[in-house]
Amino acid sequence: MITIDRQVERIKLRLQAVAMGQDLCVIITGGKEHIGSITFSYDKEAETIGFGTHKEKFVTEAVGEVLNKKYSGNFVICCGIHFDNITKEEIECVKDLALKITEELCLKLKCS
Repeated sequence: MITIDRQVERIKLRLQAVAMGQDLCVIITGGKEHIGSITFSYDKEAETIGFGTHKEKFVTEAVGEVLNKKYSGNFVICCGIHFDNITKEEIECVKDLALKITEELCLKLKCS
């Protein structure tokens, strides 16, 4: 398992990735952990499912785009991030931080 923790001010995210043969299971959490959205890709075709009113799909879809470009196998991304009274700037920070830790994951996996 690969675990990557990164923080900018009060926004702290954790990415955990587990290889399943040539495939990959990625979990991204922060704040009050839960399941808010999943994005999965099979043969480079991605789909996203949001749970109820949760908004994490903007994270899983962005991370999925990176993995579809760089990772050769199939993957599932599960994400649940909640920070009370989050600002628009902090939402952008969440997305930026999620993309940074995804790039770091790709380096660790030696993605092409």
